[in-house]
Amino acid sequence: MITVVEEINQCPKCGSQHLAKWGWAHSNMKGTKTQRFKCQDCGLRVRGKVKHMVEPMPFEYQDQPLPETDWIAYTQAQNAEKQLLMEIVQEILSKFKVEADSTKLGRKFSNPKDMIFCLALKTYTRLSSRRLNSDLELAQRHEFISQVPHFTTLMNYLEKEELTGVLQEMIKFSALPMKGIETQYAIDSSGFSSNQFGRWFNYKYNEETVCRNWVKAHVMIGTKTNMITSVELTKAHGADSPQLAPLIEKTCQDFNVKEVSADKAYLSRKNLKVIVDNGAIPFIPFKENSQKNKKGSMVWSKMFEFCKENPQEFFEHYHRRSNVESTFSMIKQKFGKDVVSRNFTSQTNEVLLKILCHNICCLISAYFEKNIETYYSTNHPKKEVILRLG
Repeated sequence: MITVVEEINQCPKCGSQHLAKWGWAHSNMKGTKTQRFKCQDCGLRVRGKVKHMVEPMPFEYQDQPLPETDWIAYTQAQNAEKQLLMEIVQEILSKFKVEADSTKLGRKFSNPKDMIFCLALKTYTRLSSRRLNSDLELAQRHEFISQVPHFTTLMNYLEKEELTGVLQEMIKFSALPMKGIETQYAIDSSGFSSNQFGRWFNYKYNEETVCRNWVKAHVMIGTKTNMITSVELTKAHGADSPQLAPLIEKTCQDFNVKEVSADKAYLSRKNLKVIVDNGAIPFIPFKENSQKNKKGSMVWSKMFEFCKENPQEFFEHYHRRSNVESTFSMIKQKFGKDVVSRNFTSQTNEVLLKILCHNICCLISAYFEKNIETYYSTNHPKKEVILRLG
């Protein structure tokens, strides 16, 4: 809302017209201030009156026509998805070099590539580690893995902290085939519930409150293909705004980012500067009490003016962020909305495996439905990623 203030022509006490402006007074309405006046004859101080409220140009959501589904290509993608997923996971793992501490005493390490492959297959099939054994035996016959690990060894491997960094690299690597397609990106977060509960006593209602804990995933996606390019994991009540900078920096290392949209939780002058410094345009809506004041940030004032003067164009770019909600829905419906592990490291790795499988499934769908065979191959890594264990 834009407030228009009516100036006072004469003093309401003595009728004098010798009035001088005497600063501003903030009203009860958020972001609104009125002019104060002082009579130079009697000294009375009085505020200006709010004459009327002017509505800015409203934003009207334009329904976009849904593309027709190629059901033949969709059926082919679904029929071949599991086989292709195993091949792509094996191909991605072939770009990794494994280094283990040979001086460490005790049992020898299981093949890390085999363990990651088995965990990815377990996440995709949503089977328990015991019932997964028959699928792993078939994978061994087709030479995807060298040996079938024991189910307890497989679950214990989720607790390795080194696995977190490797899975994040694999997620970024799996999204690289879409590098030439995506230029518009969006950021958001969502929670994956666990089997642990938090309890506290509510003094207001004099009762104990119980709430399920969760792991919070902060992701950056391409809005055309729903591929996740970078991810950060925090505990249940981790703030959203501080996670924007690492997500942007990781994605801009390998992808061409021209636009970034996010909700009001990520609004800050620092975040807008980070986006612009990486060569992109930020589309983050402003809050009701946001002011145009620069406070050292020129991009803040420019985007504030653009949002107020061109709301239709601004929010058309911003609403590409809705694809993030679709991405989280795809992951949770296909691979589950909860995690079964007990400690935070295992829960983090479990969520990363869900995201990795999601990326590969999106890659397979794009190969069949969008005919982007030139982007399908992942034979062009920039560097060899080293997995260190020990």
